[in-house]
Amino acid sequence: MTEGAQERKRKSKSRFGRWLTSFSGILASVATIVAALASVVAAHQTSRVNQLTITVRQQRQQLEAAGAEPAAHSSTTPSGSTGNEVLAGVSYLSALQPTLSGPQVQSGQQAMSARTYPNSIMFDCDGSIIGGQPDVAYDVAGHTVFHAVVGIPDNAQNATNVNETVSFANQSGALLIKPVVVSLGNPTTVQMNISGVTQLEMTCTGTNTQTQQPDNGEELALGNAYVSG
Repeated sequence: MTEGAQERKRKSKSRFGRWLTSFSGILASVATIVAALASVVAAHQTSRVNQLTITVRQQRQQLEAAGAEPAAHSSTTPSGSTGNEVLAGVSYLSALQPTLSGPQVQSGQQAMSARTYPNSIMFDCDGSIIGGQPDVAYDVAGHTVFHAVVGIPDNAQNATNVNETVSFANQSGALLIKPVVVSLGNPTTVQMNISGVTQLEMTCTGTNTQTQQPDNGEELALGNAYVSG
């Protein structure tokens, strides 16, 4: 091979080597760019997933809150209410005239366990009146549901050691539910079916928890007592 040919061969190899070096550098740069783009995409996807997670959590909380609202305003189960709402489609006993009662029945706001009930009735827990008559009775004909928070008013005098047993009966004296027992600071919610009941009769008897002797004459309140249906 002539000297000129050898020189051309060396130059050709040199150019090819530089090209390989340059091509390798380009590949390395491309790989770096691709890796950077992948990192950006991954970060974007992670951010989007996190945002979607937050959005889903917020929507779930909103749905849960929305689902809880009807229960608080339900006319049949308003036990979660503050006691200050005026429910639609109900008749409060405080707006009705009792068909049987002593002179002590009062209508208006009462407080039990630090919660106020503006549409309430209150009467003395005296036990059965002479002749077996209830303490108080109301005409509830045509209604199907009775609801009330039963308890001793917070401002009741000398009621610290008293349990009051309250019975609910129909016009024939038959009990509608098992008698409930309440004490100061411990009211209970009563809800029952009164379909077919024309007169709802209520009788309250007090007992001294220390002596286990009758202790009548303290007040009994029916907070936001109503009939509906």
